[in-house]
Amino acid sequence: MKIVYVHDALARIGGLERVLTDKLNYLAEVYNHDVYLITAAQGSHPHPFPLSPKVKHIDIDARYQIQYQYKYPKRLWVRWQINKRFKTNFKKVIETINPDIIIGNTYYKADVICQLKCKAKKIIESHCAKSYTGKNDGTKRNAFIQLIYNIQLWHSNRIVQKKANAIVALTQGDAQEWNLSNKFVIPNIITQIADTTSKLTSHDAIAIGRLTYQKGFDRLIDVWKIVSLKHPEYKLSIYGAGEMENMLHDKIIKYELENHIKIYPPAQYIYEKFKENSIFILPSRYEGFGLVLIEAMTNGVPCISFDCPYGPSDIIKDGENGFLIPNGDIQAMADKICYLMENDEIRKEMGRKAHLSAMRYAPENIMPMWEKLFNEIVKS
Repeated sequence: MKIVYVHDALARIGGLERVLTDKLNYLAEVYNHDVYLITAAQGSHPHPFPLSPKVKHIDIDARYQIQYQYKYPKRLWVRWQINKRFKTNFKKVIETINPDIIIGNTYYKADVICQLKCKAKKIIESHCAKSYTGKNDGTKRNAFIQLIYNIQLWHSNRIVQKKANAIVALTQGDAQEWNLSNKFVIPNIITQIADTTSKLTSHDAIAIGRLTYQKGFDRLIDVWKIVSLKHPEYKLSIYGAGEMENMLHDKIIKYELENHIKIYPPAQYIYEKFKENSIFILPSRYEGFGLVLIEAMTNGVPCISFDCPYGPSDIIKDGENGFLIPNGDIQAMADKICYLMENDEIRKEMGRKAHLSAMRYAPENIMPMWEKLFNEIVKS
């Protein structure tokens, strides 16, 4: 079966990039599908995670980032030209490959994929809660441009709902937002299962993610201001990069937490960092899934997360392998963090159960769902 995945670029160290790479490799190496990755703006960027030589990567040279060199209204004209280039080159490549299935996601060109006339069945993955997709993406726009942007998002989702052969959500909550019959829930996979786990004896906690509004690290600093008063011996390490980095540093200084919180660049080999820590914290305002929760769990680290839409509630069993906190309740999160710090045996038992529960997301448990969907959708 010929399967094409479409994405902007595999250039950033992130959860989506890791999962996409793992799925491409698995489909090519285990199921022996003829797998293609089409990107628009890969250029000379190296892949952040190893891509199987069996996966054919084609870049169609539509560099959307170029538009940001210009101010409005010229930016709109440049964007229109890049859009035209993308559609032309994408159509040519698809005609050459003649795939059975094309897979995109709601973040990138889903409407173009769904409107392309070809024999291929179109599957769109929803990588974020539908109501949050494209919102608060860190780009500053004036009110008029933001209105246009929102209209484009609405129009794209409308096309997807009408023309996609299947919508695949990562969580039950997101699936409920798509008022369709052809929707499916298939969680993310995790291919790297830790052989050894954290001893959970260090006075260290960890948080990982892009330094953006979505990920809520400003809220985590508020939480740690409370925690540090009770447990100053504990240190918090945040791994990530993004447009809020300076603001977060300023907030740490304002709260006089320089000796309690450190921000580090993204780490490609994060598993060793997990093993050095005793608690993982996810302070996100909203999520697409929360892959990093499973990565922490496979390393035996208990997780504390805001119960945001969507993902954490699918992964964490509250009070068993971690804690779910009402979204935005700063004091409640601080209390649960302190509780785990003060109860060694409970922390270790939660870590043990977290490790076991992460096995649910191993490829051999998740990828057969994709194989079944592919077979059914091609036959239909």
